Amino acid sequence: LQATKVCASGTFLALKSEERLGRITKHPLDITLSVIAIVSLAALFLAHEDPFVRDAVCAKARICLTFENAKAWNKICYDLAVGAFVSLIFYVLIVRIPEYQRRKRFKRSFSHQYKNFREDCIGHILAVADGTYEWHKREELLDKQKFRKYFDVWVTRDQTRWHRFLNNLDEYHLEQIVKCMEIFQGEIQFILNNVVIASEKPFEFLKRLSAAIFSMRDKTIGYDDTKSFGGFLWEIFAGFDFVAGYR
Repeated sequence: LQATKVCASGTFLALKSEERLGRITKHPLDITLSVIAIVSLAALFLAHEDPFVRDAVCAKARICLTFENAKAWNKICYDLAVGAFVSLIFYVLIVRIPEYQRRKRFKRSFSHQYKNFREDCIGHILAVADGTYEWHKREELLDKQKFRKYFDVWVTRDQTRWHRFLNNLDEYHLEQIVKCMEIFQGEIQFILNNVVIASEKPFEFLKRLSAAIFSMRDKTIGYDDTKSFGGFLWEIFAGFDFVAGYR
């Protein structure tokens, strides 16, 4: 079980940082397309039949290269540059922009589902630990520090609120929390199957989180299962990692 665990609290943060990381270390295809665009645009002006750009470059650099049959070569370079640049424009309009919009929709949807998953689970945890709770408490405890502070309080002489949740956890609420996890796992699988995640780190996070959720499906009320299940929930909602500690 330990091998499948993941710092789930960092999963969505890693997904959000994937876009920023992609802007810093661009995908090789983006670099290639950028180079082609720059070279094509330069060739459009340098190989134009009117030599105003070539004359300006020659005057500025004080070096002017001449070729045999230059007019024919300029014509070939110009035609190739026009074809490449127009192709890039159509590629961006037909492929890249729709793909970007599609990724943004998936990202918004996943963000919404992740928030719903956490709120629903926190609601069940509060119901077990406190019996009743105010509705706004679910959203308030989405903050990992507030979650830790709330559930790390000693409510009796011998147990914290989190221990009371684990001790009072029954079959019904266990089943409801597992259902929330299974619904969210379906969202993870949808993202993995439909979105190309360029960065390896968030991709591995999602795969391992999905595996960890799958391993929780058959948990029952018992000391060992409840302990491992509680550790998994604490990892998600309190931001605890067994390797790095609290985040």
